[in-house]
This record gives sequence, C-alpha cells and structure tokens, in this order.
Amino acid sequence: MGKGEDRPPERFEWVYRAKTEMADDRMSKIETAFTRMIGVDYPIIGAPMFLISYEELAVAVSEAGGLGAIPLPNFRTVEDLERTLRNIRQGTDKPIGVNIHLSGRFEWKKQLTLCLDAGVKFFITSLGNPRLILDDVHANGGKVFADVISLEQGLKARDSDVDGLIAVASDAGGHSGTIPTIVLVPYLKSKVGLPVMAAGGISTGAQMAAALALGACAVIVGTRLIATTESRALPAYKKAVIVSGPEDIVCTDRITGNPANWLAESIEDFEKRPELGSKRWLEVWSAGKSVAQVEEIKPARQVIHEMVVDCIRVCKELGETISKV
Repeated sequence: MGKGEDRPPERFEWVYRAKTEMADDRMSKIETAFTRMIGVDYPIIGAPMFLISYEELAVAVSEAGGLGAIPLPNFRTVEDLERTLRNIRQGTDKPIGVNIHLSGRFEWKKQLTLCLDAGVKFFITSLGNPRLILDDVHANGGKVFADVISLEQGLKARDSDVDGLIAVASDAGGHSGTIPTIVLVPYLKSKVGLPVMAAGGISTGAQMAAALALGACAVIVGTRLIATTESRALPAYKKAVIVSGPEDIVCTDRITGNPANWLAESIEDFEKRPELGSKRWLEVWSAGKSVAQVEEIKPARQVIHEMVVDCIRVCKELGETISKV
C-alpha cells in the first residue's frame, strides 16, 4: 500500500504489515507451469486444512507470493463461506484457491457460485466427479486439479478433463496415499501426462526443490503451516507438531474410514467418529511426517520466504556439483 492509501480493517492489520515487509524483501520468482497458469510468484500452495486454514492463513500465503487456499467443508452454512470470502478479498486481491467436496454432503453448487463471484481461480476437487464444476470454472478463467493417490485415480481424473493432478503421497498429513512423493510424482507425470503437484513431506525449501526436480509443477504445504501464527490450530496442536518426530505419526483408517496420517497422541483415546460439526474434531490432529522439519511457530509469510530462499540456494548448489566437460 502506498502512502496515503487506506489501511485495512483492524482485524487485517497483519496484512498491512505483511505487505510492507514483503515490499522491502523482494526475491527471485520461481516460474513453473503452475505459476504461469495461476499468476503467482512461487509454486507453493498453502494446503486447505480442515479447521486450520481460514482467511488469515490464506491471505498470508497469497500475500507472500504463494497461493493461499481454504477447504469449503470448514463452513457449515453458505453465509459463513460468503463472510470468509469477503474477508479474504479485504485482505488481498491476489489469487486464492479452495478445496471443494462434490460428494453431495455439502451445498457445493451454492459454494461454487460464491467462490466464482469472489474471483477464486483454483479449485481442488475431493470426492465426487470433477466434471460437475469444470465448465463453470473454465468459463471464469479458473483451473481444476484433482486429489489422487494412485495411477488408477489419475487416469480417471484425466478422463474427466481436469487441468492437473495433486499427488497425495504417503507422507501427507490427513488423508494420504501409500506411495512416497519421490515415486508418485514422476509416476503420475509420465503415465498421465498432466501437470502434477506434490503433496506430502514438504516443509522446507530443499524438499520443495526435490519435488520440482521430480517434475512437480508446485508443492502443497500443510504440516509446516500448522505451526504458524495465522493457523487456527489449537496452541497444543501447534506445540505437538513442533515436538513430534516422524515416528509419532500414525496412519489409520479408523478415524474417518479412509487411510490418513495423525499425531498419535491425539487419537490414543479415540472411540467414535465425531459428527461433522462437532468440536471433537479440534482435538483430533492430522499431520504429515515432515513434522521432522518443524522447529518453531512463525508467521506464514516467513515460512514461505524461507522456503523460497532455501529452494533457490539448493538448486544453485546442485548446479555447482555438475562438472563442465
């Protein structure tokens, strides 16, 4: 914001600070098929995490040059979603994304209309047929990527004419696959032929560089962003992410019916799946194995900044290992 411009509402004062700090600390852009497609500086998507990713985190990631995203199942009513989208647009005019569930449990048609009206350009589909939203999203200049955990799902998504895939690997927090990122990303890229994003095991710039080297057009960062000031995770949840190691992550299907990664301590006494709107979900903590690289709570802007700097450094160092003939 320039001199004399109106400052944002008090609840978004942190956005003003983030914009000011970023203006004084410009970095090289990292260009990929995804950044060109969506119009962001860095191929980093803030994972749309259930009960964690709201307007504060989405705005912070987008203002830092990545793509902030929210999960639509966070919102029990369309009015709640409309209010959040309005808050996001007060905080940033940069691209944002959403995770939309098409299973029929949510009013996805109304949610879709609100998102398109708010200028959302990136949609991640989970459950249901992506074809249901493709025409409307494309008509508004947006893109649709599908979460997949296998080649079978990837080919099915391609047949639905999605724009790309999100390779949800075995190290991802929450619902996860069984194949490691280092195998799944190049596997899908070579067999399916669509742009592929890497999701799982990415909390540092070095891990981001590795994913890009595998052929990923972007990375989904979730676990690292749990331990940020803008995350709505409970303080105890953030602390658990910091103190836990990869051996403290348990993969089980007994929480939701599908295989997912959880912090073991949070599900020790789990007996029955909570109802969708239950506060009990706040005490069941998903996380990926990249908790190994989470050391402290930081602003999301700083997390993105450090990842980009580290990624560029690693790429340059790798280039220096190649001898000239």
